[in-house]
Amino acid sequence: MSEERIADLAIEFITFCFKRRSVEWPQLYDEMCLVAGNRLYKGLGYEELREAGLDFTLVGLGQTSRIANAVTREMRRAAVA
Repeated sequence: MSEERIADLAIEFITFCFKRRSVEWPQLYDEMCLVAGNRLYKGLGYEELREAGLDFTLVGLGQTSRIANAVTREMRRAAVA
C-alpha cells in the first residue's frame, strides 16, 4: 500500500469516526476503538488500521492522537469556512 493511500485511509477512518461522534480526544479515541473493534468502517479492524498508520497501542498512541487532532482541526476549520 502506498504512503499516500495509507494517509488517505487513516484520514477517512478518523473522519468517519468524528462524524459519528463529534468529540475531542480522548473520547474520540474511544469512538475509534469502538469502530475498529466492530469493523464498522469498510470492515477494517485494529491490524488493518495499524498498517494504515493508526496504532491504538500505548506505543503508537501519541502519533495516532496527533493525526486525529490534525484531521479534526481541519474538519472544524472547513466547517467554519
